[in-house]
Amino acid sequence: MESMASYLDELKEKKGFKSDADLGKFLGVSRSYISQVRAGMEMGDERCFKIASILKKEPIELLALNRAIRSKDNELKAYWLKIHAEYTEK
Repeated sequence: MESMASYLDELKEKKGFKSDADLGKFLGVSRSYISQVRAGMEMGDERCFKIASILKKEPIELLALNRAIRSKDNELKAYWLKIHAEYTEK
């Protein structure tokens, strides 16, 4: 499964940020929050939407991955990963 880390890295590169602290400041969160997301924690839907908009991606791509990360049910997780894959293949 792709993680939110790849989107954070893409945003960091696009904005020219040198550190996760800079990225966190831009997103209105702490560096430790960014580290937690990189380690597999879900991110708020509003932040997913903001990142998707900046990266010029369909918001559902990030939202579906975020929902998969959040889901405790394997069937539901698989559903969200399928939706995510449909958008990453485009």
